[in-house]
Amino acid sequence: MRFSPIASGAAALAIATAGCASAGASGPGSLDGAATLVPANAVAFVAARSDLSASRWHGLGKLALKQLPGWGADLQAVARDEIDLAVLPGEKTVVFLQPSDRAKLAALAKKHHLVQRATGGWTAVAASEAALAAVASATSHLATDARFVAAMNRLPGDALMRAYARGAEMSRLLEAIPGQLQTRALPPRAKFRLQRDKKGAPTYGLARQEFRWLAVALSSSGDGLKLQGFAPSAGLAAAGPPRFAAVPVAPYAAALVDEIPSGALAVVDFQVPRGGFELMPKLPVQLGRLLGPDLRDLPNELDTVLGGESAVYVRAGLPVPEITLVTQPADTTAASTTLDELLASLPKGSPLERFPLHRAVIGGQLVVSTTQRGIDDFRSGGPKLSADPAFLEAKKQSGMPDETTGFAYANARDALPLLALAGVTLPAGLPELGTVAVFGAVFGGGTATGSTFTAYVGLPSS
Repeated sequence: MRFSPIASGAAALAIATAGCASAGASGPGSLDGAATLVPANAVAFVAARSDLSASRWHGLGKLALKQLPGWGADLQAVARDEIDLAVLPGEKTVVFLQPSDRAKLAALAKKHHLVQRATGGWTAVAASEAALAAVASATSHLATDARFVAAMNRLPGDALMRAYARGAEMSRLLEAIPGQLQTRALPPRAKFRLQRDKKGAPTYGLARQEFRWLAVALSSSGDGLKLQGFAPSAGLAAAGPPRFAAVPVAPYAAALVDEIPSGALAVVDFQVPRGGFELMPKLPVQLGRLLGPDLRDLPNELDTVLGGESAVYVRAGLPVPEITLVTQPADTTAASTTLDELLASLPKGSPLERFPLHRAVIGGQLVVSTTQRGIDDFRSGGPKLSADPAFLEAKKQSGMPDETTGFAYANARDALPLLALAGVTLPAGLPELGTVAVFGAVFGGGTATGSTFTAYVGLPSS
């Protein structure tokens, strides 16, 4: 799904301008708001408040305002309360607001070559008359669309921002992200199907999970902000050419939290499904930069090295942080041999050339670290992540369940100062950050299942 420049700017505007209070009893995007004007075939819809000074933004609102494009900041300033964005078929984008000063809005539209039209108590603003005409000619609207109503009902009414996307568009977006469906929350219902190529040889593919819609909400939660997303299942569909399909990951209880040393600055824990890399339509380009441009054998090599529950974590170190990988390949001897082959063929300038890699097989797990201390501390009986106070706080504040489809955690409070010392430029005005937690999960049961993701960032200084 591609966006025009105005769509990209409007999306940033709508996300960044979520304020503190709900727009009516049902929150931003309520069924008696701009949703009564937006055509029912809208690709996506984002509704937010325009007040960036609210305390529930925990000091992040002013920083968000600085990231808006010039016309976006102008629109935010003239919006009275709520500001909404609709992306229509054909990449038409329309912003809806109730201006505090119509004369200022008219001047703003002229300055940025936008067109506007008052309708239903709102003013629609777009880059073309065709976009406004699509709104005016609509015979059905989101407010009466069953999918949109269900999506809004799933989200908290006191959210700072609420968004909706049609299921088909969301599926295309997920498919455009290499590896996304291999590591995100999908019900474990996709099954292999045997097919044959033109020569009659058997090949394998998967049925792809489809979704009814995607709903996302940004809310103030405790001492931070929480982003939640929901995508109910619509069943299985053909996944396209054989071997090019998603490998869904079932929820699992992370066991590595009892082995990763306490004090980790960042952790990513995930499941590597069998044959997952070979089944990916396209490997992430970052792997090419890291391991070399010849990707023909790389999927099989990665499937040999990685497997089962795996984790990458970072700990403080001098002169650079320590990075450790833990994985559970089917054959640790073959995995170690394949890793040697990968390291021997590294392209010139690969970041992996800078570090001597240490490794060990511990309890059937392959552990690779940039320091010997990383190996020793993983093997030791010292304090572990499962008892780390910062990790436990992040888990509590984010609502992370014991079973997820993968999670990421960061102790930003301790990590950001180290990044600053290392010369990384941080955004001016960035408030103090605490812990960050991101995880996927599933919800529902029987035929009413779906995927959900949550991201929480602590802002304790607010």
